[in-house]
Amino acid sequence: MASASKSALIPPSQRVEAYVDIEARIQAALTFISTTQNDYPNLASLAKSYEIRLERLRAHWQGRQSKLDRPGANRKLSEDQEAVVCQYLDRLDMLGTSARLQMVSSCANAILQKSYIGSGTAPIVSEQWARRFLARHPEYYIRKQRTIDVDRKNAHQPDDIRSWFEKYKLVCE
Repeated sequence: MASASKSALIPPSQRVEAYVDIEARIQAALTFISTTQNDYPNLASLAKSYEIRLERLRAHWQGRQSKLDRPGANRKLSEDQEAVVCQYLDRLDMLGTSARLQMVSSCANAILQKSYIGSGTAPIVSEQWARRFLARHPEYYIRKQRTIDVDRKNAHQPDDIRSWFEKYKLVCE
């Protein structure tokens, strides 16, 4: 009994197969259908020969995507709207401005506000949405900013700039 494999103890009706393996067989069946160029293939015989459920093969043949290819059901922004947020981040980068998480969330909320059609208030993204967005888009990342040098910080003070201009007799207008 010790030499018996673990899979031999599980009846065939209860064996669990990896989702990606089933999807690979479905894709192989769909590839076979497309190479035969038959408008009405015999899906039942194909499902039996590829060892997949008929309903699942039919759904994929009619255009349903697999769970791996579909976007999440609870996404706030569509793909196009997320592309707009990416363009916003690219624009900020081009201008030399560092985007903060709050800026990314505000951009998403503005997009949702403009595109909302209906009664009531427009949906908004949560506080953690920007972090999840950055996780989905690895080309954007959070970089820790260094503190600014004291002399450079003082150079940004308007009173100091005016006094420098007055010291060197330059007109500041």
